[in-house]
Amino acid sequence: MDLDFHFDTVYVLSRWAKFGSPNASLIAHSSQLVDDNFDSNPFSDEEEEKNIEAGVNVRYSCQNIWGNITGKGNSEIWVPFHFLPGLQGETDEDKLVCKKHSELSEGLKERLLETTLDHSDYVFRLGVGLHVFADTWAHQEFAGLNNTLNKVQNLIFANQGSMVERVIGDLIGSSSVLSKIMDELMPLGHAAAVHCPDMPYLWWKTGERFSDGRKNWDEFMEASEEIFCILQKVSGEEVTGLSDSQKKLLLRCFKGIQSDDIEERHQEWLRRIHENYFAFEDFGDGDASVEYHTGNIIADMDFRKQFYDEVNHHFDWVKEKLEDRDIYVLKDEPVY
Repeated sequence: MDLDFHFDTVYVLSRWAKFGSPNASLIAHSSQLVDDNFDSNPFSDEEEEKNIEAGVNVRYSCQNIWGNITGKGNSEIWVPFHFLPGLQGETDEDKLVCKKHSELSEGLKERLLETTLDHSDYVFRLGVGLHVFADTWAHQEFAGLNNTLNKVQNLIFANQGSMVERVIGDLIGSSSVLSKIMDELMPLGHAAAVHCPDMPYLWWKTGERFSDGRKNWDEFMEASEEIFCILQKVSGEEVTGLSDSQKKLLLRCFKGIQSDDIEERHQEWLRRIHENYFAFEDFGDGDASVEYHTGNIIADMDFRKQFYDEVNHHFDWVKEKLEDRDIYVLKDEPVY
C-alpha cells in the first residue's frame, strides 16, 4: 500500500473513530513513516549524534533502492514491517510468505486491540502496527526475502474503464522490462509483480497466485473495515464497523482515484479531506490543513524517540513470535 492508504485512509478512519485531528494525524504520520524510515544520508554523523544524545535507538523499517541491491538488513526490514509471515507451509521459506488473516496477523490485531489511551505512545503503536496489519492485504502471497517463491507468471491486467486502461498501458510500457529483471534476478517481495499489489484501483492476476483475478479495491475495503474496528475499540467508541455511507465514500476513492502516480492520488485524497468530503462531524482547521511531512515526527525529538521505541517494540514482538516457531531470520540488534 502507498501514501494514499497508509496516511490518507488511516487519517480518515481515525477521524471517523472519533480521534481528534492532532491524534489522527500522528497515527497516520507514524503509519506512513514506516515506509519513509530509511537511511537517507549514511555519510552524515549529525543525526546519529542527535539520536544518541536523546536516547533514540534507531531501527530502519524501509530500504531505498541501494539498500535493496546491497541486501544489507533486507530480512530485518521486509519480513517484520511489510510482509508479516503467515507461518503456513512446510519450509521456513513457505512460513515467511505473508498471509492476511494468518495466525501472526491475528496476533498483531490482538496486540493493537490491547492498546489503551493511557499508554503514552499509543498513537505510534497504532500507526506502526496498522501499517504492518494493512500490508497483509496488499502483500499477501509474497515474502519479504530474496527467494524464487516470489516469482510471478502470466502477469495480466484487467481494467474497469478507459482511464485505467490508459494508466495500465503506461505501467506496462515502463515496467515490463524491470519486472522481468526482478523476476529472474532479484525476486524480493512483490518486485516481480511491479507495483500491482499497492494500487487501490487495480484489477490484476497472476497464474499461480490470483488465477481468478484480484480486485485491489475489495482487499483495501476489507482492510479498512478491520482497521476501523480496531480504532473504534481503542478510542473507546462502540465498535459498529463502517456504515454504508462510509463504505461508499471509501470505495469511490479506491476505485475512482486512478493514477499510477502516488503523489497525484495522495493530493486528491488531501483535497477531499480538506473539503470535508468524508463528513467528519467535528470538522475543523486541523482537517482543513492536514498534510504529510516526515518532519512532523522526525523533527520533534520526543516524537522521534516514541516512534523508534515502537518500531523496536514491534520488531521484538515479531522476532519472538518467529523464534517460538523455530524461525531465526531476525537479528537482535538494530540493522544500522
